[in-house]
Amino acid sequence: MKREIRFLVDAMLGNIVTWLRILGYDSIYWNGDDESLMNIASREKRIILTKDRLLYSLARKYGLEAVFVEDSRVEITLSKLSREYGISLEFDPHETRCPACNSLLKMKESEGGNEWTCINCGKHYWMGSHWKNISKIFEEAKKIGGEA
Repeated sequence: MKREIRFLVDAMLGNIVTWLRILGYDSIYWNGDDESLMNIASREKRIILTKDRLLYSLARKYGLEAVFVEDSRVEITLSKLSREYGISLEFDPHETRCPACNSLLKMKESEGGNEWTCINCGKHYWMGSHWKNISKIFEEAKKIGGEA
């Protein structure tokens, strides 16, 4: 299933960008001014994620889709986005994106397991020992949201 929802994440929530990209959601990390952020969100139809109350209020005032994130824990934020926007908390090996640059990853099946290469920056990824912790976060987000 194509992950069509797109996000624009302010600098206060940089950690959530990686998780959304792993799940396959086009997510831009923004460390610039609020006016430019709102212009990009409007032009590209992106949902703004922020911990900044003023930015959240301004975005809503101008009719932009925005989520105020109070809790910095990734599993809480992912659960909230799943409930409010229906994002999938299931990893799809064919839809995942590069955690570093947001480009789609190309999967290669091998005897040792799946591997991915970024079509833009060339970074390589695989399901190493860290995958246990990644899966744990996704499962916890599902539990919080009542999916598990």
